[in-house]
Order: sequence, then structure tokens, then C-alpha cells
Amino acid sequence: MRIFTVLFGFLSPVMLAIAADAPRNIYAAGVAWNQSASPRIAGTGLYARAVNDSGTYAFTAVDVLPTTVKPLSVTTQISTGVAQRVFTIGGVAVYVPTSVGISYNGEATGWAWTTGALASVRVKGNSRVMPNVRVVKSSVSNNSGYQLILGALFGWGQ
Repeated sequence: MRIFTVLFGFLSPVMLAIAADAPRNIYAAGVAWNQSASPRIAGTGLYARAVNDSGTYAFTAVDVLPTTVKPLSVTTQISTGVAQRVFTIGGVAVYVPTSVGISYNGEATGWAWTTGALASVRVKGNSRVMPNVRVVKSSVSNNSGYQLILGALFGWGQ
């Protein structure tokens, strides 16, 4: 762990940069692979708005995580949070999003939180691809514990 701290300490002045083309608003939707789900495909929708010029975004996300196929059961999470740009490499900004919110599955309602990392890659014009890896925890996820989600959002920023 110390080697990563030292390495990050040396590289952080090089990696930290303000992306001049960072959008003020981002609208995105995408798919993800969720190891704990059945089927293992999940969906995510996102709206984010910049709150300052240093790469901080307030966002709202909706995750749809299938729990079982027969009978079909889906856990839906609606959360709000903050994403902070931690560094930029070659024009690709990397963010750490963290959110909390409501989770529900049929009759059960509870809490949920998520965190992880997301990269914002400008494709053409205002279009973006945002690969991400997140950890999700919900109080109504049928005791599935922490869930790892690997995904890609496709969006538009203005």
C-alpha cells in the first residue's frame, strides 16, 4: 500500500489538470455486468451537473439490478451524490462518484450506497463514453452483500 501512496504522491502534480472541455451537464444511460445478479446484466441512468470549475459534480443515478429470473425480481436504486475529478490523463478525466439513496424490491424498501471510479472519454462533439467500476450495497438486495458492477455509460454533455 505504501508503494501506491508514494507513487501517487510523485505523479499527482503531473496527473492533476482541469479539463477545459468538461461539460456543465451530463445525461447518460448504459449497461453493466453485475456478478451478483441473475441475469448478470444491469442498467444505469445518470444526470450530473457541475457545481464548480474544479471537477465536482452533483448527480442523480438510477440503477436497475436484476435479482432473480424466475420469478423475475428487480432491485431498483435511486440515489444522489457527488463525483469529484481526481486526475486527468491524456484528456480523459477520472472521477470518484459516491452516492446514497433509496433501494426497493417489490414490497421491501431500504437504503443503498455506491462508490467507485468513472472515466469520461470524449468521443465526438458532445458525446461521451464513461467506463466505470462501482461497488453497490443495498439493505434490500436479498443478502447479496457488496456487489461489484462493471459498466459503460453512453452520454451527452453540454
